[in-house]
Amino acid sequence: MITSLIALTVSAFSLPLLENSTYSQTETKCTLTVKERHLQENTVLTMSTDKRNNFDVKIYHLNDLQAPSRGELIQNSIDNINQHPTFNYVVDHNLFKRLDNQTAIYTATIANDDFSPQRFTQAFKAHSYRTTLHLEGLKPFTFIASQRQADAFFRCAEQQGSTLAKR
Repeated sequence: MITSLIALTVSAFSLPLLENSTYSQTETKCTLTVKERHLQENTVLTMSTDKRNNFDVKIYHLNDLQAPSRGELIQNSIDNINQHPTFNYVVDHNLFKRLDNQTAIYTATIANDDFSPQRFTQAFKAHSYRTTLHLEGLKPFTFIASQRQADAFFRCAEQQGSTLAKR
């Protein structure tokens, strides 16, 4: 009885069930996807970059914030230490996909002013791949990426930038 309980416990912790982020790479793009800490499947943060080092940051969620519209996003470190600055961003709210008459997926995209998405991504890295986001009109979200997945994303982003610099 105890042996089977130990085996069950060991196998449960060895499975990547607790993995809350994924990293993917194509020839032209690196993407890190992080599930929200509490809402898991209902709210997802994606950060991506391409060969030209164009960063893109989106939050996919189920809340209609009068899409299409503009709003504000505030990024904090999870521990709210004073040494970590708070950043404010302009976001565009849009309908991403209607699943049925009752359910739709919306996006909040950080407005691409050639600086904000990259600043967001670098702050996420500086906060040890963890952040709290306050999207105007919603309760705060907490995103914590797996270090292994986030490290792979940032290595890919650096390689994308160095490939561009060589050209």
